[in-house]
Amino acid sequence: MLLAEEAESKVVGALHELNVQTIVSIPKVGPIDFSITNAVVYMWVSAVIVFLFFYIAAKRSKKEPDGLQTTAELLLDFATGHLTGQIGEKGKKYYYLILTLFSFILVTNLVGLIPKPAGIKPYTPTANINVTAGMAVVVFMVTQYQGFRRHGAGGYLKTWMTPPGVPKALGMPLNVIFFPVHLMGELFKPLSLSVRLFGNTIAGHLIILVMIGLMLEFASAIVIIPAALFVVIMTGFEIFIAFIQAYIFSLLSVVYIETAIYASH
Repeated sequence: MLLAEEAESKVVGALHELNVQTIVSIPKVGPIDFSITNAVVYMWVSAVIVFLFFYIAAKRSKKEPDGLQTTAELLLDFATGHLTGQIGEKGKKYYYLILTLFSFILVTNLVGLIPKPAGIKPYTPTANINVTAGMAVVVFMVTQYQGFRRHGAGGYLKTWMTPPGVPKALGMPLNVIFFPVHLMGELFKPLSLSVRLFGNTIAGHLIILVMIGLMLEFASAIVIIPAALFVVIMTGFEIFIAFIQAYIFSLLSVVYIETAIYASH
């Protein structure tokens, strides 16, 4: 019984990295807590890394690019070409929003995979549903803004009804079904964006941390060698997942914005 409790404590201790910890406590204003947590700090760190990377690359740009400039240009071409190429001139101003989302999510995921001492309270912000939901809400607001701005309230909402060509006798009763279904679809877009990124991030970290906790508890070669090998392989896989999740989030954001821009087409 005692051994079981000790084993549990080691695993729970490893999972402590998934906990939001307050660093600077600030009194609440109503239901809003403005305290600075480790999640906030690591979001700041990721944002600073993204900003400095592109800022330094831009300041040092020259005809014969170095490795930093080449990487920045590749990311820019990737965002303006592959990710947002189909959105057209009407959505050109959102190229950099998509690039920022992609870069921030990728850097945040990668920073979360770097081993860190417990003293600096490690955390991966994308393993927090509030963080992923915040980014998804931004995409949702941009999407709806584009829809209402370009087509007007009546024109945009009309695209939520039955498609053109449906007889009026059928269109009116079908609109009772089409409109709420489309409305729910719009509301579920940010939900699916946030849950997908959150779920995939926390799942990978959870597996790695559990294995590390078992290694710390059962300090024997029989456990440590296969567990360590698994952690190394899983970490490599998580690096790949970090890119894939940033790509999927950004690509779906483009699709949603594009759908609103060309809603009447």
